[in-house]
Amino acid sequence: MRLTQIKRGLGMTVDSFATIRRNPKLLVFPVLAGAGAVAFLALLFGSTLGAIVGVEGVEAVETGTALEETVSDNTGIIVAAAFLGYLSTTFVSVFFTAALVAESREAFAGNGVSLRRGIAAAWGAKYQLLAWAVVAATVGIIIDAIENSDSIVSDVFAAVFGVAWSIITFLVVPVAVLDEDSSVRGMFTRSGRTFKQNIGETIVGVFAPRIIGGAIAVLTIGAVVGLLELGVTGLVVIPVLVVGLVASQLLSMTISGIIKTSLYVYATDGRRPSGFDSNRFDSILGN
Repeated sequence: MRLTQIKRGLGMTVDSFATIRRNPKLLVFPVLAGAGAVAFLALLFGSTLGAIVGVEGVEAVETGTALEETVSDNTGIIVAAAFLGYLSTTFVSVFFTAALVAESREAFAGNGVSLRRGIAAAWGAKYQLLAWAVVAATVGIIIDAIENSDSIVSDVFAAVFGVAWSIITFLVVPVAVLDEDSSVRGMFTRSGRTFKQNIGETIVGVFAPRIIGGAIAVLTIGAVVGLLELGVTGLVVIPVLVVGLVASQLLSMTISGIIKTSLYVYATDGRRPSGFDSNRFDSILGN
C-alpha cells in the first residue's frame, strides 16, 4: 500500500462533499433506508406480539412471567424471527445503498438525481442484492456471536475479521447494481480483485466516512452537554441531539456510497468521475 493511494483516498473523500453539495438529493436514499428498516422492524415486532397474544392470550403480554415462558418455549421461532429481522433490515440497507450508487454514477455523468430511477436500478439487481444481504447478515451474526463470547482473544479476532470483511467486500454493491453481467460469485471475486489493486483507496473509503460520522456525533453530544450546562431545556436539546446524530449517519452513508461508486467507475470505465480531481485517480489499476 503506497502513500499516494492513501492521499487519493482522502482526496476522494473531500470530493464526495462536492458531489453532495451539487446533488443533495443523494441524501434521501439513506433516509429511505432508515425509514424502511424501522417500518419493517415495527411490522415484525407487531406480528410477533400478535402471534404471542393469539397463542397465549392477552395475559402473556400483560404478565411478564407468562411472556418469558412463551419465549423460552418457542426459542427456535424467536431465533428465526430475529434472523429474519436482521436479514430484512440488512437487505433494506443494501437495497437503498445500491440505489444511491446507481444515482451517484448518474450524477458523475452530469445527470440529475432521480429517486425512481435509482430504486428501479436497485430493483433490477434484487436477486444479487438479496444474496449479498444473506451473506452479510450471516457473517454479521457470526461476528456478533464471537464478540459476545467473553474472551479478549475473540473480541480482537472479531474486530480484525470485521474490518477485513468490510474492506474486501467494499465494492460488492457497486458490482451488483452497475455490472449487468455480474453473478453472485462474480460480485465477490470482482470486489476482492479491485480491493487488491486499490487497497489504499479502499481502506480510506471504509474508514473516512465512519470517522466523519463519528466526529459529527461527538460534536453533537458536546454541543448538547454545553447547552445543558447553560440551562437550556430539553425541548431545545433533544431536537439538536436527534438532528446531529441523524446528520452524522446520513453523511457517513452517502459519502461511503459516493466513494464506492467513484472507485468502481474508474476501475471499469477508465475515466475519472465528474467533479473529482484527475490527479487523485492517476495510477489506479496501474493506469
